[in-house]
Amino acid sequence: MSSRVHLYLERLSLDELLYLEQEIERRKARFRKEYFVLAVQTDQKLLTTLRGDMLHQITREMRRHINECTAAGSGVQLAYSPDSSLLLFRDLKGAVETSTRLLTGIADVNGKLGGATTIGLKLGIASGEDVLAPGSARCLRNSVLARRAGQCAWKSPAGVLLIDERTAQRWEPRQDPMRLPIEIDGASVFRVVPGALKTSTNDDDEDRLKEFLSLAVSRGISTLKYSLLREEARDTSGNAWSKPVARAVINIEAFDSQSLKNITFTTKCALSEYAEHVDRVRRMVSDRGLGLVKHEEASIISA
Repeated sequence: MSSRVHLYLERLSLDELLYLEQEIERRKARFRKEYFVLAVQTDQKLLTTLRGDMLHQITREMRRHINECTAAGSGVQLAYSPDSSLLLFRDLKGAVETSTRLLTGIADVNGKLGGATTIGLKLGIASGEDVLAPGSARCLRNSVLARRAGQCAWKSPAGVLLIDERTAQRWEPRQDPMRLPIEIDGASVFRVVPGALKTSTNDDDEDRLKEFLSLAVSRGISTLKYSLLREEARDTSGNAWSKPVARAVINIEAFDSQSLKNITFTTKCALSEYAEHVDRVRRMVSDRGLGLVKHEEASIISA
């Protein structure tokens, strides 16, 4: 026999309705915790394409990309669509790590789409106490954090992360968040750069890479191809106590249809820093809306 009590709201008095609402809020209070909600939106409407195969590919690649990045940050998915998604985290570190991976890896997604469309991500983070649970549409509709994170992402330019005031107070380093002249629900909004990678790459290499990417954009090139090679160092010192250090070689190339030849860019770094260096290159490529695919003959480098 079912133990559920059937209630007919039209038979209840006003006092009974108020008591019922208070009891529901009291029972929900034990599920109220501090969360960090990350909203992920695209800078264009991806679902307006008339090609069914392209829509299927966009949906598949975006779902895979968001799922992998969410798992890396130990988060869970509250809602998903190719245009807009909501992710839930228990700490700021996981949300920032996921944001970094989302912005860094979008170049690979654009590369797999073959230049048919270019996806740019707009991110927003809001934090505070709320009642949230994966799979609960009612919690999502009533969530203040979900609405605030979505508004931050909506106001954000492509490739930029906006955070609310409470998140800015927990950001490390404290001086990084930059206050913007906009407000959401009467609170200030801040702009940050998640996961700013720092490598030993000199400024000349970075300037040459910027020039190369600007050239690719001006020539109408949408997709770049990169390869990773391990270069064994030669011992020319003759010192028996020193060991030559291997380096990682990153080569980027693209076909220029105007000159009918390939344009290339090559940079080298210490083998122990190649992972961060590749992520930095990917981030710079994705910031310009370009796609990036890995060359078939690229080596699998391990330090």
